[in-house]
Amino acid sequence: MKTSLWLLFACVILVSCNGRKENQYIVSGTVKGSDTGTVYLQKMDSTSWVNIDSAAIKKGAFEFKGSVTVPEKYKLVIKGQHYSFPFFIENSDIRLVVHADSTGKIDVTGSVTQDLFNQYVAKSDSMEGKMKILDKEYSKADSLHDTASLKKLEANFDAMDADIKNMIINFAKSHGKSVISPYLILQNSYRFELPELVSVSASFDTSINASKYSIAVTKRIAILKSVQIGQPAIEFTLNDTTGKPVSLSSLKGKILLVDFWASWCGPCRAENPNVVKAYQAFHAKGFDVLGVSFDRDKVKWEKAIKDDNLTWNHVSDLKYWGNAAGKLYGINSIPSNILLDKDQKIIGRNLKGEELIKKLTELLGAPAKPAKIAKKAKPAVKK
Repeated sequence: MKTSLWLLFACVILVSCNGRKENQYIVSGTVKGSDTGTVYLQKMDSTSWVNIDSAAIKKGAFEFKGSVTVPEKYKLVIKGQHYSFPFFIENSDIRLVVHADSTGKIDVTGSVTQDLFNQYVAKSDSMEGKMKILDKEYSKADSLHDTASLKKLEANFDAMDADIKNMIINFAKSHGKSVISPYLILQNSYRFELPELVSVSASFDTSINASKYSIAVTKRIAILKSVQIGQPAIEFTLNDTTGKPVSLSSLKGKILLVDFWASWCGPCRAENPNVVKAYQAFHAKGFDVLGVSFDRDKVKWEKAIKDDNLTWNHVSDLKYWGNAAGKLYGINSIPSNILLDKDQKIIGRNLKGEELIKKLTELLGAPAKPAKIAKKAKPAVKK
């Protein structure tokens, strides 16, 4: 009798009513718009999405079985179709309804992690909607050269951005046992400085230490610690437009702005005139610039250098967000910059417009020629 009860107990613990084991996921789904075909289950490796499983669609239905150590973001891809369908997977019974016949929408039930992410999305969408309205108003004011409205809208942008950042931090701190918290912090890491990252990461429960999102946040904290003001610059070498290697240390001896940008980045191109003005005003007094491009297209990179009159050293490995120097310095949005003293110690970060002119004046005295700064640039482009 005792043996029978033990076996019954084990059965209840290890197997759900539909045969799912305790440490297993069963993802069953239906596809609206495709009765047959092949669906792939993908996860992100270090650089790209890779297939980890595939299943046949039979009469509009499919199923995957497997296990994960901690919940993680996966996605479905239907062979021959454009849309991909992301969702958070965990060891549970997960039901999907994939709307391949319309907007690329996916309905998910059975994933507590996905439910929590949906709560965040509801909050985020409301705030992002307000940002889009501001963006349209900004574009209209800009086209009319309405400087008074532009100034007011810039202040509204900053306030809304601060509200979004606070919402993300509060949401993450309130759900420290879910991988959604480090996931959101990682996705929005360009918003956060080191003290904020340290503070929010302290709220993560040890149960999610194995999550790749928690690990990535910890890694980013370590990178940012290494590039704080007062730290020595991290050496790197990249090729210039002619293919000649240029090392950071070869430019030692001047106040140096390491400027991370790209030809395809609108806010970067808008900020370039300010960097030009700073260069022209202080170059004769010992100021120099090293442009580090996140471009992929060499022709477009060279054209932007010429069109924007960027008459200083330029380097790139043409690896887009995979730029080696960008990774060393934790650059997740552009334009970004690092200001170095003559010994290549970091003395400033993300100084733009008037802030850069003010800092250079402190270091080098009055500019050799006046530097009239253009209007404030729109928000940076994130990774």
